[in-house]
Amino acid sequence: MRVAFSDVGAGDGVKAGRVHGAPGFTLLEILLVLTLIALLGSVMIGGAASLLKSSKEQDPESALLALLQKTRGEAVEKNQVVELVQQADEQGFLVSTGGVEVLPKAEGGSRVTLLRAEFSGASLIGGQLEERPLERIRFYPDGSCDPMRVQVRRGEVRRVYAIDPWTAAPLPEGGKAR
Repeated sequence: MRVAFSDVGAGDGVKAGRVHGAPGFTLLEILLVLTLIALLGSVMIGGAASLLKSSKEQDPESALLALLQKTRGEAVEKNQVVELVQQADEQGFLVSTGGVEVLPKAEGGSRVTLLRAEFSGASLIGGQLEERPLERIRFYPDGSCDPMRVQVRRGEVRRVYAIDPWTAAPLPEGGKAR
């Protein structure tokens, strides 16, 4: 039996223009599935974004390099010299424009230190060569900064990066900040 849309009646066993048992989905079913997909997608995207953010925040090296770029940008934007001063705890930095930035603590107790561009002022302490950290770094309105190196110490592992004074970005291995 074939039922035309115009032949649909209230008592024929046919609902809303469709023969009972005909293949296909109703609009309500489709909207329900799309709503569930959107809900699950938003939960998954939000979870992935927070996971990526938390993994970034746990790396003091990346946080310091981002802080150097941010401070450089402030100096250019405000057209004034901006100073970055390392606090005694070696995790926090004061910015002369009025902010305090605290680097995240990584597992294993890493320390981040700003050093002079050239190796100097070192002492032998407990069989380890220790350099005196820089007290402050100046960033200038032209986008340059004082020459420096960044030392990251995780336990017994020590890495030193030379920082380009023109871009405040790390130089490739073996590069010198001048």
